[in-house]
Amino acid sequence: MNFILYSDIGESTIDKSLGLPEYSYYFVLKAFRTVLAGLGTVTLVQHPASEVDPLFKACQLRGEECVFLSFSPPNKTLIDLECPTVSVFAWEYSNIPDEQWDNDLRNDWRVVFASHGKAITLSSYTARTVKDAMGEAFPVLAVPAPLWEQYAGARARFGHILPPKKSTIVLRGTVIDSHLLGLSADGLIAHLTIPDVQAETEEEPQPAIVASLPEPILESIAEQVPETIPEPHAPVQVKNLRYRLAVTKRHLLTWYREALRDLLPLWLAKTVAVTGRSGYTLGRAIVGMPVIKMPPQPLAIELPPLEVEAQVETVAPAPVPAAVVVLEPEVVVNLEGVIYTSILSPKDGRKNWFDMVTAFCWTFRDVDDATLVLKMNERDLSMYHNTLLTLLSQLAPFKCRVVTLHAYLDDATYEELIGATSFYVNTSLCEGLCLPLMEFMSCGKPVIAPIHTAMEDYIDDGAAFIVKSSLEHNVWPHDPRDLFRTLRYRLDWESICTAYKDSYRVAKQQPEKYLAMSEHAMARQVSYCSRAVVKEQLSNFFLKPGV
Repeated sequence: MNFILYSDIGESTIDKSLGLPEYSYYFVLKAFRTVLAGLGTVTLVQHPASEVDPLFKACQLRGEECVFLSFSPPNKTLIDLECPTVSVFAWEYSNIPDEQWDNDLRNDWRVVFASHGKAITLSSYTARTVKDAMGEAFPVLAVPAPLWEQYAGARARFGHILPPKKSTIVLRGTVIDSHLLGLSADGLIAHLTIPDVQAETEEEPQPAIVASLPEPILESIAEQVPETIPEPHAPVQVKNLRYRLAVTKRHLLTWYREALRDLLPLWLAKTVAVTGRSGYTLGRAIVGMPVIKMPPQPLAIELPPLEVEAQVETVAPAPVPAAVVVLEPEVVVNLEGVIYTSILSPKDGRKNWFDMVTAFCWTFRDVDDATLVLKMNERDLSMYHNTLLTLLSQLAPFKCRVVTLHAYLDDATYEELIGATSFYVNTSLCEGLCLPLMEFMSCGKPVIAPIHTAMEDYIDDGAAFIVKSSLEHNVWPHDPRDLFRTLRYRLDWESICTAYKDSYRVAKQQPEKYLAMSEHAMARQVSYCSRAVVKEQLSNFFLKPGV
């Protein structure tokens, strides 16, 4: 059997693709590749439209079977190839898209499945939604990414012991630490200082916000926090018209974001965001205030060859300069106490990280040895850092700690993060699989999570502190019409707080229960996503006669 595999993101681009919609499909393909190699020959392609059919015809000439596995959503999988094609995909909503838009037949997934004749999903929840649309007889396999063996080394180090009281992680990137920010609700309008009421004293040094932040980002963040810690007898700010307008703006923005924005069509919400930013720039220019723009994170830049236009005779092109590689600064992160970790894309509303952060800061507002580590899968820090700092300022004061990692973690650093963690946290509204949750459980880490969508396959109260959830109306995430056609889940915020409290008590006072939950988490994963289990399922699906 010959397996042709494709994912939109490959080995060479994965570190530059943080936060993209198909980011996780690369890791799914990588996990499946080893198992498929045990069932036949595996070939990776980068351009399916031009590469797949020639490989298929070569297999036909040799009398060998061949199938193309596209690790991508059905609407992005080709349906006009001669080679048998199967979409390997994740889906987390109550039904599949069964309508067409933008003149693309593939937006109706029933068309894709009918063309392919079978499908592979990453959860039994998704398999049920496919059968609901295609009929019970439609061949669809629900099989998770085989991750168990991939973390054998980390499991041997961390899987059967209590989490460390202290740990250190070294990474390249940016770290935002709430303990170093000087957070205060006053910081929300701290940039509106009144020159005529400030004493003419020499400039005091700013607090250490984040040691590793580049200078332009440091200046922007400094706008969001107080420049100095207020003294007991600090001058009282005069509440003039400028101050009152700023407060009014803050309240209007909060009202718009929390009450109105989600009700607008996507195109209108984007228009408001763009015009709002333009208005902000214009307003600052009118009042003579500097406009601070957030530059994108540094990238490896390939400079084009220099060319000189010939005047009298042709001049040879100059040599192409070597690529300029800008390394992120190295940062040391010290973690202590009970560590909660979550890995997510801040732009993905399904991850519901606001509830995660607000419940954490409220539950542990008087606890100084609880830390929430947020590993953000997003290349551009400016996409979320203002939102994060505003949220933390609104929650201040709190004694607990929130550490945000803006970095790409290599395998070794990622395993160190797993080892430092006490509990993994998932507060998603729906999940297609959740690879990080499975990875941490495979290393013996108990979790906080709901039991819905894909997590129904491997979460129970033996390994998790369960978050309550219930259904709510929603839209298909890639549908530009924003029509309410499907369902997802909403979480009970109070039950998130309860899960935090219960887990903290177990970590601090019940080591035997912690170890029992750790062992149960590993037992669930070995029976769910080991290579032997997945290989048998794939073998029956592809090689069993009549399937």
